[in-house]
Amino acid sequence: MRGIFTKKWFNLIVLSVICTGALLGCGHRNNATVTNYTGSALQNVNQDTEDVENQEAEAESETQEPELYIVENLDMTDETIALYSIKSDQQLRYKYNMTTKFLNKYGTTDTWAEFTTGTVVSIGDFLPASGALSQVQKSADVWMYEDIKKYSIDASKNLIAIDGKNYKITDKTKVYSDSAKILLENIGNDDAITVTGKDKEVLSIAITTGHGFISLVNTSVFDGSLIFIGNKIVSMVNGNETIEVPEGTYLVTVANNGWGGSQEITVNRDENILVDLDLMKGDGPSYCLMTFLVTVPETYVYIDGKIVDTNEPQYIQYGTHKLVVKCSGYKAWKKTLVVNSETAEITLTMEAETDSGTTTNETSNETSNETAGEASEQAQEIIDETVSNGREEETAGSSIKSDYDYEVDYLSTISDLISNLMN
Repeated sequence: MRGIFTKKWFNLIVLSVICTGALLGCGHRNNATVTNYTGSALQNVNQDTEDVENQEAEAESETQEPELYIVENLDMTDETIALYSIKSDQQLRYKYNMTTKFLNKYGTTDTWAEFTTGTVVSIGDFLPASGALSQVQKSADVWMYEDIKKYSIDASKNLIAIDGKNYKITDKTKVYSDSAKILLENIGNDDAITVTGKDKEVLSIAITTGHGFISLVNTSVFDGSLIFIGNKIVSMVNGNETIEVPEGTYLVTVANNGWGGSQEITVNRDENILVDLDLMKGDGPSYCLMTFLVTVPETYVYIDGKIVDTNEPQYIQYGTHKLVVKCSGYKAWKKTLVVNSETAEITLTMEAETDSGTTTNETSNETSNETAGEASEQAQEIIDETVSNGREEETAGSSIKSDYDYEVDYLSTISDLISNLMN
């Protein structure tokens, strides 16, 4: 009996296993767990792929358009460079050293001195050993107008016109004088500037040649006469006044009614130099012993409307005088003389008239008896005057004339000056 019972249980167990297998074979599986796992895996794979693609796109975008910075200061002593980040609108300071590459926009080596304030650059990574920048490169994605004086700024419309084109000045446009930030209205009329921008917007304006001021005091002796500042600037003296001039070194010259002298001054950017004209009048009244060398026979010379004998030296009082030279068959010309030296020798160079009405130089030989020690006391021929419609053109006024080239040239003698104006 026990054997039969045991056999029945065995058969029952086998039958249960067979039924269970049959049921599983009918397709009733637990899809929830498998589906969730499989779906989750696919979702993660797709998300990872999308992230990689986004990262690659961002990397490609960054490669095409690197972040731009404006150089604000390059300290060669501390070997640091201050950069304004256009993107983050803040100044950042980085280290550089001998291994840092300074490159132009073409990728070739450039000197540190070329990376002046206002230059737009991109930067490289950091050097692992020193933490300094690996490279600083001028951007090829910007345009630049260097050392220009022909421009106009309309502050009310935030526009700057250059070469017939208008560019927008924005709130992020940086204006510099040396390494200092300044306001747009601080740019002087005679300042040379370098403008850098991208598309139609200006990124930076840097004053490359700034301006300073000359303040004239104690002018009474020279009121109504001309004052010459360097070789381009001339103005009428009308009491104490301040004259804006580009930075640089100038020989300031005045002469009037037997008084006169010269003084060399240096004007730095944004600096105001006081010039006391009373200290420049010298001992007077003084006269210049002037000798004329005539290259063409029958040349007639007039000073202040009176004919002078060119065969004899002439005493000419310190001051401003009208000089007229005439000769048959040659072009007559008028000059304004400013005399303030003890002696001077002038060669009268004439231009022959041709049948077509043009002129040619007859001679340009020049001589000088003035020594180097006397060079600071000069007799100077200054302004070439012309006649238009029967009247003499204006050559000076109460203010500086920026649209007229006076060609003032402080050479050793008056003859040198006339030759330069005639040629």
